[in-house]
Amino acid sequence: MTRRLTRRDALAVGGAVALATLAGCSDVGSEPRFWDDPPSLDTDGITRALDAPVPETPRLVPVDFDPAVAAAFDDRIDRLLGPIPEPLTATTLPNGEIRERIRQQRAAAREARPAPDESLPPLRAAERYATARDRAATAVGTWAGVTVEGDPEDVSADIGTVRRRAFETLDALPGPAADPLAGAAAYGPIERWYDESRRRTLVGGAAGVEGRANPLRAGESVGDVERVQSYVDAGRHLSDRYRASLADPQSVEEPLREAAERLGASVRDRLRGLHGSDADLRSNPGAEAFLDERPVARDAPSVSLLSNALHRTFEDLRFDPVPVDDRPPENPATALTRTALALARLRGLDAVASRIETGDTLFPEDRAAVREARDAAVDSAASLAASENPLDRWLAARFLPLFDRPDARLAATDPDARDAAEAFTEYRWIETAARESTSVAASVAESIEA
Repeated sequence: MTRRLTRRDALAVGGAVALATLAGCSDVGSEPRFWDDPPSLDTDGITRALDAPVPETPRLVPVDFDPAVAAAFDDRIDRLLGPIPEPLTATTLPNGEIRERIRQQRAAAREARPAPDESLPPLRAAERYATARDRAATAVGTWAGVTVEGDPEDVSADIGTVRRRAFETLDALPGPAADPLAGAAAYGPIERWYDESRRRTLVGGAAGVEGRANPLRAGESVGDVERVQSYVDAGRHLSDRYRASLADPQSVEEPLREAAERLGASVRDRLRGLHGSDADLRSNPGAEAFLDERPVARDAPSVSLLSNALHRTFEDLRFDPVPVDDRPPENPATALTRTALALARLRGLDAVASRIETGDTLFPEDRAAVREARDAAVDSAASLAASENPLDRWLAARFLPLFDRPDARLAATDPDARDAAEAFTEYRWIETAARESTSVAASVAESIEA
């Protein structure tokens, strides 16, 4: 029999553990924490729940890489890796740790680069090239740090140059688009590359390679700079091609900014309702803010889902340019898309909390229920991905990767009740968040058209 406590007691005692259950981080000591006495569940044949295919990631930028540009990216990877001897032996490089790091990074670069016959959406291709160039530069930067034949600082452009290129590119976005929502979907991910690079990679004394005596750290710094440079190259190219493809381009910066501010007001109102007026609105209010004083099942999958989704929502909200304060959003396409995601998640959290309050533990009744949950999630995500609303398609691209973890749990050789239950809750979250996303995207479209 599952123990029941008041909502506040259950979350105070078990909430910290439940916080990361679905992320696979909920072990206490060496034993994973789950219900003390969960219901029985026959998982035999549960892999049949995976029959429905996950939809393809939708195209957000309606242009491809020019073949000559793609070839230049490939050539850059080859030229970066060129100085490293192959095979790299102990005779050439006696230090085993450094030798293995170079080998690993070189292999990772080759694995990440798109294959000639691989068809990828342009944004995904850009991300793969950036990863491949990062790994290749890390490998050769490390090699240059242990040989007299090279200098890590000569592998890529210097940090100041790359910082300036990234900032200049970000300042030029968003460019003209077919309409504001198309511009949000196309430019939002590109803005995001530079926004994250500016805040996480290109700041502080640790950003550059200068003065790094440790060749492993020098290699990592070179890789970071090369990755940002790759995004600069890709973002400029795709933005230019998109602008050139427009038959009737229109400026979308102000409509996007205004739409982001309107949507941000809705997020701000909900956060104030959760926190009260004096709190830091971007801080996690705790799961108790979503629930009334009613008993909940301690460590139930529903409580774990609420805590985990809450953690993910506020981790992003803390750093995303969601306009919940008085400052206008700096990057309008990113602001609108990330604010839409935040509002959809908050509505999803409310929906999960409502189920908890009605006593739903989100434990599947049988293996057929897991399949039904996954099918419903696939249908919801597919509807988003196929929508005519570009913001729907952008949101679909955020939720589709969430299938990876639960699908992997069910595809395991011998999934148990916990695997099935946690996959079930993840599928329910995808379905719920996708459903709320449809409403959010529709409201944004209506506000822009008004």
